[in-house]
Amino acid sequence: MATSSNSSSPSKSTTIFSLLAALLLSSSLSFTPEAYHLGGGRRWGKKVGGWTDIPDASSNQELRQLGCFSVDEYNLEIRGAGQPLITFSGVLSGQRQVVSGFKYRLRIAAVDSGTGQPIVFEAVVVVRPWIHSRSRSRDLVSFTPIDELPFH
Repeated sequence: MATSSNSSSPSKSTTIFSLLAALLLSSSLSFTPEAYHLGGGRRWGKKVGGWTDIPDASSNQELRQLGCFSVDEYNLEIRGAGQPLITFSGVLSGQRQVVSGFKYRLRIAAVDSGTGQPIVFEAVVVVRPWIHSRSRSRDLVSFTPIDELPFH
């Protein structure tokens, strides 16, 4: 009885398919780093999901509103008993990150109403524009004093 040698070895079409699949996989992996940057190999885009600087943050009305919101939330919700209120002075810089909505990281200048001293805070605010209630569309995630002079 003769046994067929084809039953133990892969068919020609299976071998060709495997080689093509390996070739496609290896060529797609060589371009993987480029997929994370808009603009491909030119490197002029930003990393998807990364923080993006907002130009002219100090004059941006949306950022000023978020800065005021952050200070108001601090005064109402975070400020400890006996601590003086702070007053919003301006936005020094801002960055935006696309998440489920937008996450803003702001450097905010404020004034301590007790001492009159300027203070800088870093605020992180999440904005969900599809929620139409102003009180629910924004959340202050963090509000932290930082060691930086607010006025250069």
